[in-house]
Amino acid sequence: MTMKRLNDRAFHILQTEVRRCLDSGAIGQVQLELALRRLEKFRLQSGTPVTEAELKEAIVDLIPTFNLKVLRQAAKLNRPPSGFWFGLKLGTAAIALSAGGIWLVNRPIPWIRYPVMQVAPFLLTPSYMAMDHNYRRAIALVEQSDQLVNQATAFEDLDLGTQKVKAAQKHLDELPAWFLGHYPGDYCRWAGCRWRFTIDEFESARKEIARLEVKLFQEKNAQTRFEQTEQALGEAVRVIRDGATGEARMNALIDWRGAIDSFNQLPESTLAGKLARTKVNAIDRDFREAVELGQ
Repeated sequence: MTMKRLNDRAFHILQTEVRRCLDSGAIGQVQLELALRRLEKFRLQSGTPVTEAELKEAIVDLIPTFNLKVLRQAAKLNRPPSGFWFGLKLGTAAIALSAGGIWLVNRPIPWIRYPVMQVAPFLLTPSYMAMDHNYRRAIALVEQSDQLVNQATAFEDLDLGTQKVKAAQKHLDELPAWFLGHYPGDYCRWAGCRWRFTIDEFESARKEIARLEVKLFQEKNAQTRFEQTEQALGEAVRVIRDGATGEARMNALIDWRGAIDSFNQLPESTLAGKLARTKVNAIDRDFREAVELGQ
């Protein structure tokens, strides 16, 4: 394939600068036509690219004030791409194509993945790594959630447990269930997988998360009732201590008694129920004293 001595990009840059010189009054129409004719001649010739020195020789005698930076830029654009840069571009393209291929086979598309598993399972390493990571994180978060929920000593523990359960569910959702049951032996021998990529394991983890979600739902309901009861109790105690009499005092005592009953009705299996049991005796004693003082 023959190469023009002056490519189109370089020619147009030089042509624009020549016309600018005409517009600024630096040259006349004759110099413009001669300069463009010389450049056009280079463009029609085939062979080695025109150098900066050749361009300067062809133009500067006609246009002494011609911008040398434009000459240098045109000469640079006129150089053919070097073998190094061509190789680099080719290598980059090959890497991009390879990366694109690996990305494609690791997409959650069964009819692509299954054949790859049979002939080139190593290409699915990114999928195996992601699955292993998500499963490990899900199990770790479930264990943390279980401890926070079942051994909670404050409502803040339940809030943190809720966050952990949601995070565990998110990691579990990242596992492609249809891909389970295909144990990646080579990868797991290298990475030391702690699970067998089985449906049973996956379902067990899901059931554990579901159990914790039910437990947290019960805990939250009990917590809401506990906080509402505490608020009602506090208001009743305030009314009594402010020296209320008559009907106002009677209503406050009724609310106080109702708060005691509400505390006793909270499920003992919940944190709210346990906290209520630790304080209900003292509340009941104070209630009896308040009743006796009013008699």
